[in-house]
Amino acid sequence: MRVLDVARGYLAVREAPRGSNRSPEIDRWLRAVGAPLASPWCAAFVYDCLIEAGLTPPKKSGRVQDWVDATAEPNRRPAAEAVAGDVLVFYFRSLKRYAHIGLVTGRDAGAITTIEGNTIATDDKGDSRAGYGVFEHRFLPSPNLLVLRLAA
Repeated sequence: MRVLDVARGYLAVREAPRGSNRSPEIDRWLRAVGAPLASPWCAAFVYDCLIEAGLTPPKKSGRVQDWVDATAEPNRRPAAEAVAGDVLVFYFRSLKRYAHIGLVTGRDAGAITTIEGNTIATDDKGDSRAGYGVFEHRFLPSPNLLVLRLAA
């Protein structure tokens, strides 16, 4: 799947310096969605991957909740229905909104596998929502996860 090939091509991207929300790629992604430099960049990463793959994101925005709001109800699915190429969004109760996003790469023994930007490595400690690079992750479906399926 082209979008996943694009995302995998960015697995080496890291903030420079770490914690800055900056790098040449990250700056380009943020500019593409009209977000200020040094902003959180998970949605800008997913946006860029979709555009590079010739797909249409639900919203030109660096704000995850905007993506959810712009996605028609039939294209919002429970996380248990995730398939490769879907967009996975994460709800944060403390923020009362969806505030992180990634691309579903597949399913593994019931778990959802993803590639995400602005996150941390699996073995790192810290806030996976405010990380320093592009990494792969694995999650069990939960009520805090929602799939956005791109309209055909």
